[in-house]
Amino acid sequence: MEQKIKRRAALALCVTVFVVGGGCAQKPSVPNERQQSVRTEQQPSASSARMLIADKTVSSNVKVYKDAGGMVWIPLEETAEAMGLHIHNQGNKSFAIGNTDPAYTVNVNQAQALAGDKTVNLPQLPRVYQDKPYLTVQSMSALIGTRVNWNEPQSQIMISPVDDRSLPGTNGAIGLHHAGEGFAGQLRSLSVTSVDKDELIRYAKTFLGVPYDFGTGSYEDTKKFDCSSFVRHVYDHFGIDLPRTSRSQAQVGQTVDEDDLEPGDLMFFYTPGRYESNRIVGHVGMYAGDGQIIQTYGRPGVTISEFDDYWRKRFLHAKRIVD
Repeated sequence: MEQKIKRRAALALCVTVFVVGGGCAQKPSVPNERQQSVRTEQQPSASSARMLIADKTVSSNVKVYKDAGGMVWIPLEETAEAMGLHIHNQGNKSFAIGNTDPAYTVNVNQAQALAGDKTVNLPQLPRVYQDKPYLTVQSMSALIGTRVNWNEPQSQIMISPVDDRSLPGTNGAIGLHHAGEGFAGQLRSLSVTSVDKDELIRYAKTFLGVPYDFGTGSYEDTKKFDCSSFVRHVYDHFGIDLPRTSRSQAQVGQTVDEDDLEPGDLMFFYTPGRYESNRIVGHVGMYAGDGQIIQTYGRPGVTISEFDDYWRKRFLHAKRIVD
């Protein structure tokens, strides 16, 4: 009798659940609109491409992605290597590319990037595919400041050369207040006449042996330099506030000929790449007089080098900051 009562109670409960909730079995949840869009969103398709600069193949089998919207995503690392630059993972999804200091800096999922010291707005946010940073063709073009095109039929990434000899201010005199966005007010004076150039070099030499570190913070915090932070630190001691990066430093001051170098002049260099038109500022040092450069780029840190054939082949131009 007791078992019958239990069965009837269970049957009544089931009927109640069926009427109210649609059945005794658990009703499958219906995904909302956002869940459906996530489930149906197409994964980007991967393919292999060739990378060309100045119509010359510099890299093959470059992995690119094409998203559902038709955007083509190209890798930052391979692009940097093709330009003769190196990529540095700075942590917190921040990546810098350059030689001895950051030439460009991007942050994953952030629209603002840096080209030297200048802020660049990217049309699409950088992403990570297979643990590597990727930019759309349009964003890569905005970042490096040159044409980047995707040739769909040939599966080619086509990049126009970057030539920093045409940077603003590389053909004459320019102060930071005229050098464009991001520079205004940084330089307290470009006509400081009280700076003794020999004293400037003597002060620079007090840092011989200080370790090199790409993209380092201030010397006060790190006790390290990269090429441009060293130059900036020395000039700051004499009341002159230069930009942080070598590409931006290359846009200020008075352009001087190689034969007219004086102590304290900034000397800008590039790293020869796999194409002849590569002319990206990637390093800065100071002329120390007597055919020597005081600079930092690796071991042993701040050092004095001869302005020999090695450096002459890489020399772009020089700038005079003080008269």
